[in-house]
Amino acid sequence: MRVLLIEDEIPLGRLVSQGLELAGYSVTWCRDGLDGFERACEGGWAVILLDLMLPGMDGWGVCRRLRDRRNTTPILMLTALDEVEERVKGLNLGADDYLPKPFAFEELQARVAALLRRERLQRRRHIKVADIEIDTEAQEATRGGHPLALTPREYELLAALASREGHVISREAILAAWGDPDSASNTVDVHVAALRRKIDGGRDESQKLIHTVHRRGYILREPSPVPRNNEGAL
Repeated sequence: MRVLLIEDEIPLGRLVSQGLELAGYSVTWCRDGLDGFERACEGGWAVILLDLMLPGMDGWGVCRRLRDRRNTTPILMLTALDEVEERVKGLNLGADDYLPKPFAFEELQARVAALLRRERLQRRRHIKVADIEIDTEAQEATRGGHPLALTPREYELLAALASREGHVISREAILAAWGDPDSASNTVDVHVAALRRKIDGGRDESQKLIHTVHRRGYILREPSPVPRNNEGAL
């Protein structure tokens, strides 16, 4: 897991970098706020550790600009400032947590792990495939921003297919997940047909998401990209 550390204090930065790398993280260390902001914009970070008092751009500015760009990477602010107002300011700008200096490395490591657990939980609550979005907490789904009126069985079927995007799910596995392993397999076919009408009905074949894999089951996958004009021409 990649961690971006934006910290200008060399002894502290070295301690945090080495400690996290020994714990199994891959750490990139920036000592300037502007450089750190540019690296953060590259994406792919599991968490950002952000000092407040930085050259180039302070931590508040980095946090604000990242959130303005809808960058949702978890941010843990590291601050030597004791004023509650300063910490609240960081949280209001979009930081997820803060840790006052000086701190024990064990606490930093625990807070990083907590942020990663929270992020994984959030990802599990929201499944996105192509233009389908599923909120597993509310048990609601949309396609292209439009709500889908699904029965409980149709919702369960869609969530199962989307959570294993690109993988075939057999009829037997679907029945077992429903707690009804002894039902006829054509029961699944009936629910899939109804779901397809709501998901793929009226769309071109190239935009359909649910597919039958002969004698194996069903698969949900993103549509293939539309070839550009003359693509592949000699």
